[in-house]
Amino acid sequence: MEPPPRPDVRPTRDKTLLELEGEKASVSIVDSYLVKTVRRLRELPIRDYRVEDLRLMIGQGLGLPYLVPIALEVLEANPFAKGDYYPGDLLKMVASVPLAFWSDHPSYRRRAAHIVRRALQGFDQAGTIPELRGDLWAAGALLD
Repeated sequence: MEPPPRPDVRPTRDKTLLELEGEKASVSIVDSYLVKTVRRLRELPIRDYRVEDLRLMIGQGLGLPYLVPIALEVLEANPFAKGDYYPGDLLKMVASVPLAFWSDHPSYRRRAAHIVRRALQGFDQAGTIPELRGDLWAAGALLD
């Protein structure tokens, strides 16, 4: 008889979303840039994600329990961390996470609310797009 498999004790960040969440049952007939990128990122260890990777996956609502805490760390260091688009694009995606997630993770919600407040205070010096201010005000109201 074969011994039972050993549990995977690697830190979460050393794992991939595919390992953490298993195979998702989504079949896309379109092989777009987004589909290819999501597929590639699901097979990449989370520790190797760049700001843009976090922005993209969180924007797609994927891996939130694993990626939002990492994004919050990035944003606590710099609320206007930039992916491929503009300063604050990661914060916009985090602020757009559905309320159901924040309700299930109140400590993350408090951290996100604090980051949004900090970003609004430093908005004029951030050099980002003006439309982000309205998004942050709306997110701040929802997160508080």
